[in-house]
Amino acid sequence: MKPLILEATADTPIVYFDKYTGRFEIKGVSLPANIFEFYHPLIDWIKGYCKNPNKETQLELQFDYLNSSSTKMILNLISSLEVIIRNGGKVKVIWYYDSGDIEMKEMGEEFASNCNLPFDIISDQD
Repeated sequence: MKPLILEATADTPIVYFDKYTGRFEIKGVSLPANIFEFYHPLIDWIKGYCKNPNKETQLELQFDYLNSSSTKMILNLISSLEVIIRNGGKVKVIWYYDSGDIEMKEMGEEFASNCNLPFDIISDQD
């Protein structure tokens, strides 16, 4: 499976999905002009990955800013990983946030409560 690597822009985060290294990361600012155009390929990649996942999967998320449209797409992406758990695999989501950004911490808690995956919420002070 070919890696999905996208460089950050002023409005979109860095994306690094690589099945072979086991790195799955989205980091930065997420307020793309066309939310579906940006996130649809990510969700498709994850769904393809879920057909033949690694023994353990870890998705790391770290946002400086996330608009409301992006939150819906991120939740869809995270939820796509639930099939791995249902099939006996291991998945963990790690949500990183700046210790001074309570809103981002709360957003991570909201994501955690809306999915059926192990979810760690970690500040930069941990």
